[in-house]
Amino acid sequence: MISPENTEEFFGSKDRHEVWIAEAIWGHRLERQPLTPLMLEFLGMAEAMFRQGKLLSETRPRENPEYVANQCLQLRNLLFNNPRMEEILRNAQASDEEGWSTWLRVMKEGASLGQHLTSDFSYLRARFDTFAELVSVIRLLRRITVELRAQRGWTTQFIFPIGPSALYEALGEKGDSFERNRVVFTRTGELAYLMLSRASEPLRARIRESLAPSFDPNTSRNKLVLRLIASPEPDRGDWKGGTYLPYKKHPAFDRMAEDVAAILSLNLPDQDAFQYLEPLLGLHLYLYGIETANYWLGNTQLPSIICEILAPKSDLVRKAAVGSYLQNDGLGAMAVRKFIDKSAFADPELHKTLADPALDDLAKKEYLAEHLARTCAFKKDRIEAPDPKTLTQKFYSFADRLYRNGTADGLTALATGCGLASKRGTNRYRYAPTDDLLRALVLANVNAPLEESAFLSHIHKRYRIVIGPTEAKTEVLNYLFDETDFKKNRDRLAQHLIGMGLAHRMSDACTYVINPMDSRE
Repeated sequence: MISPENTEEFFGSKDRHEVWIAEAIWGHRLERQPLTPLMLEFLGMAEAMFRQGKLLSETRPRENPEYVANQCLQLRNLLFNNPRMEEILRNAQASDEEGWSTWLRVMKEGASLGQHLTSDFSYLRARFDTFAELVSVIRLLRRITVELRAQRGWTTQFIFPIGPSALYEALGEKGDSFERNRVVFTRTGELAYLMLSRASEPLRARIRESLAPSFDPNTSRNKLVLRLIASPEPDRGDWKGGTYLPYKKHPAFDRMAEDVAAILSLNLPDQDAFQYLEPLLGLHLYLYGIETANYWLGNTQLPSIICEILAPKSDLVRKAAVGSYLQNDGLGAMAVRKFIDKSAFADPELHKTLADPALDDLAKKEYLAEHLARTCAFKKDRIEAPDPKTLTQKFYSFADRLYRNGTADGLTALATGCGLASKRGTNRYRYAPTDDLLRALVLANVNAPLEESAFLSHIHKRYRIVIGPTEAKTEVLNYLFDETDFKKNRDRLAQHLIGMGLAHRMSDACTYVINPMDSRE
């Protein structure tokens, strides 16, 4: 999977990067991003590619798949930079003309629309019979604002994507204009899109067919949004690109695509499927992260994920879940070191030069720095060292620190954001899937009643998730395995699923997992 035949070099410049290591392993870039912005970034790229007629067309690592995202500045001002609307409606005392004139003047003075749009919202008078009707529509759309917890400026607030005109990129104000905000949209959602674009063609075709209706501009929900925008289509920014995924093929690509296709095939109304896709995108990006690290360490499969179904007190399952998380959390740092050893320090010419007695330490250090610049895009001024040994030690530490502050932090955010890992009931992270994640896994994997043991075997083979005693017996270290504790863990899962309407217990005491949203049930 990590062979030269399956990878291609980054197409762009590496000058803005302190070093190119995590990016070469996982891509540019996998960083901390809350799940909702990740989902919106993914959908925004998909919608833009749909407009180009390229939705889920196959991509390659050496290509730069560019797109033009919506900005929807008029819509965003109306929803999130319009604090006095309700007050003006009350003060107008049923005078429609007074309401319109006062509000239009306030918006003309306070709206922020950049250099290409005017703050004249008078076009809305022809679209709404009364000012009160406009207020009612804006009030309605504000109710579907998605909660991001942080980044609450008006340019980084979003609504649920009820249509393509409700999808827009994160922005930041810069003087009289705007710039892209890569703190909210970090590219991780774009990585998810690229992963799907490299799945097998039958899977991409299934997803394309199911996802396209969500980008239809002629639905009643999208037309409601368009009533608030002056032009027939949303305003858009410049071309954007630069996201990089190193691998042509990867087991994670089809695995993600199969789950996305399964959720979309449920034919849920409107965009209801998105709430189940959100945790699954996060899960599959996390699995991609730890599986890729494992490949770099010479292991050709996912590492096991031992999960606790939340217990009232600590037992061996919890200890095994903590240990499993910590072990997988350490894979990335080892992969970074392995990459450096393989890409930089395996060069015979380097060893020959560093062993040359005719060169002093300063000359050797300079040669090593140049070599690291060529192989890892290292910026030589980042580390000061008197000799090659010190430079080598500091370079390993430097690369490890960058990884922990970037990709490692991103993987933690994915694991916790999707509901796979948490600190609930303890002070350390461990794998303890939430009900929302369990529901998404059932909806993606069950299309006919499935006996509990078969379901546990299936998610173990597919995701390496370990919950019951049968799977734990082969995955858990002997001193952490207790059959009784893992049976209780399995029983807690059954109770959770029954409580969520995702399982039935039959009269013979057998539990069957069901998908209530599958029309084939």
